[in-house]
Amino acid sequence: MLIDFIGNERVLKELDNNLINKDLSHAYLFLGSEGVGKFTAAKAFAKRILEFDEDNCCAEIGDFAHPDLRVIRSKDSIKKLEIEELIEDAAKKPYKSTNKVFIIDGFEDVTTSGQNALLKTLEEPQDYLKIILISNNIKGILPTIVSRARIIRFKNVSDEQIKEFLMQKENLNEKSAKLFSKLATGSVTRALKYISDPSYLALRDKSITTLDRILNVGGLPFKEYEFFNENREELNEIFNFFILFLRDIAFLDLGISTDSIVNEDKLNFLNKQNITASDAVKITEEIINTQKLLQRNTNFELTIEQFLINIGGVR
Repeated sequence: MLIDFIGNERVLKELDNNLINKDLSHAYLFLGSEGVGKFTAAKAFAKRILEFDEDNCCAEIGDFAHPDLRVIRSKDSIKKLEIEELIEDAAKKPYKSTNKVFIIDGFEDVTTSGQNALLKTLEEPQDYLKIILISNNIKGILPTIVSRARIIRFKNVSDEQIKEFLMQKENLNEKSAKLFSKLATGSVTRALKYISDPSYLALRDKSITTLDRILNVGGLPFKEYEFFNENREELNEIFNFFILFLRDIAFLDLGISTDSIVNEDKLNFLNKQNITASDAVKITEEIINTQKLLQRNTNFELTIEQFLINIGGVR
């Protein structure tokens, strides 16, 4: 197998077969949710493509020091200039290996001009060049890019697989492992992040109580704005906690087994919520819409205040 990995065995087998059968594409597009192992798999795949001896290759790939490997990882957006530098490097032959590998992580954040600049390289690739594009979402990628890459789809890791991993590798008891595996929503990275930093469970608790006040306590909902403002960097986590809590409410309202509940440790609090499944769905839609607006760099304060007014008026 390509790498000791949690979940996505089918994907790893497919990549293994590509290597064994010498059926390598000039471009790959690794698609899947955040934290399911796309980047880890890309590094392992790059290592095998570069065909270096085990000790040197492991070290060089691990710290991205291999001269025939280039890695770009997105923070906010990947500029056209970074892509142009890659294209310039693509014209140079490999130094140590018979191949060169470029990994672009967060490709959905590459600007349209940057994607267009890369297109010619994908249309007329050098024989030695292999490009691995990694993305959480295909929607931000030009169709002309997608059509020229071999798509490898990563699935979310199952709760059971994450739970077993946390019990075996992180020495968690079954109860804690079950909670973290459900909160992780298919992402091993998220599960490990929550375990390593207790502040995330505290943030979940604050998120739930804040949502409860917005929905169930009278008054002006935008009074809760400061909570969002103070936690801007963790806004995606807050919205994720909101959605999971609302999902639990909907499941309970519909009479679905409590085995499906994520926030099992909050079951008594969940049962006190006077919110229907229909309302939970409407509020979830408002959350998703707000996330999209913020991704478009709308005014933060106005967007959050409108969100608070909207969900405060659902019921």
